[in-house]
Amino acid sequence: MDERFEQPEREPHGASGQPDTTSQSESGRDPERERLLRETQIEIDRMKAAAMEEIQSSTAAYVQMQVQQACAMAQARIFMEEQEKTARSKEQSRQFSRLGLVLFAFMGVAFAAQLVLIVITMLVGLVGGLDVDFDNQTVQIVISAISMYGVAFPVAALLMRLIPKQGRPGGETWSAMQLAACLVICIGIGFVGILLSQFVDVVFPSGGDGVQPEDMMTGAGMLLNIAMVVFAAPVVEELLYRKMLIDRIAAYGDGVSVVVSGLLFGLAHGNFSQFFYAFGLGALFAYVYIKTGHIGYTIGFHMFFNLIGGVFTVELNKGLMEVRDPAGMVARLEQLFGVDLGPVVPLVCSALLTVYLVMSVVCAVGGLVILISRRKEIVFRPGEKPMVWGRRFSAVVLNPGVILYLLLCAGLFRMSSLV
Repeated sequence: MDERFEQPEREPHGASGQPDTTSQSESGRDPERERLLRETQIEIDRMKAAAMEEIQSSTAAYVQMQVQQACAMAQARIFMEEQEKTARSKEQSRQFSRLGLVLFAFMGVAFAAQLVLIVITMLVGLVGGLDVDFDNQTVQIVISAISMYGVAFPVAALLMRLIPKQGRPGGETWSAMQLAACLVICIGIGFVGILLSQFVDVVFPSGGDGVQPEDMMTGAGMLLNIAMVVFAAPVVEELLYRKMLIDRIAAYGDGVSVVVSGLLFGLAHGNFSQFFYAFGLGALFAYVYIKTGHIGYTIGFHMFFNLIGGVFTVELNKGLMEVRDPAGMVARLEQLFGVDLGPVVPLVCSALLTVYLVMSVVCAVGGLVILISRRKEIVFRPGEKPMVWGRRFSAVVLNPGVILYLLLCAGLFRMSSLV
């Protein structure tokens, strides 16, 4: 065969002597490169996983640390709040104890002064040959007034100056209609309080006749009753149990001031015949004072109530019982008109007492209507230093001063039921 037509054998390498990569590219990827890529990807994934685990671990530790810090701060805040509440309750308890001691001293000094005056009067009577009748109501009222208003009250006022004030009553301006509404409520509270006293006396009889204040006033003259009951008593009692007392507890809240003032005032009367209406009136007067800051309002209300309840009704009862008027008013009228008014006086007194009773019932119903219709306007502020919930009773009552005052009042209640 002709050599020109013979094909030379193809060498495994190209003409340049380099390996032929065409066959490799055609046969697929390089296994070594594939292995390296896989190992690299595995290493990358492992590093990512390790990084994620480290991030998660760091995040969890950080979150846990933040939670622990928050819990520690919350516990510290709770501890500090408890410490502050405990300190506040202790200070409030000390304040009430000091006030209780002053009121205890007020009543104790009054009793001691009465004994001293009785002894002095007896000695003066022996030296001067005078026979002083201590069973006479006029003598009893004079001795009681001098000892309480002339001796005990100045001592209590001086002691009150040693106790720091806490807060101050509000300065609201009340209209004439608001004051008139309070006057209606005042008369209604007095009527309801007397009914409650009679109910308690019927359900829980004391076994004794008791000392009735109106009995003492019946035997005294009208002018003396007006001087002591209408003027002296309201001024002293409102200054002591409203202004001086509330000025030193106003920061603890309006509700606390109203209840404490009313309760201590009611207990000071020392008998159930006066406790209920004295408590109600004391609470009402305390609310008026803590809202307005005008002690003159409460003194005026107190004077008006004592005038109609402590003088007007007593004088009408005298006429109803045909006790000839000590002031001589009927006698002067008889002399002026030249007629005998003896048969007329009981009838007039009975009619006036009926009018007073009807007025009291109307005021009781009207007062209830006013309280219901104006209930949204009756607001008790918490105060600058509110009392701790759950510790109010212990702070107000469970302290030496108030306990002594309560024991003294309990003794008065017991004595009034036995005499």
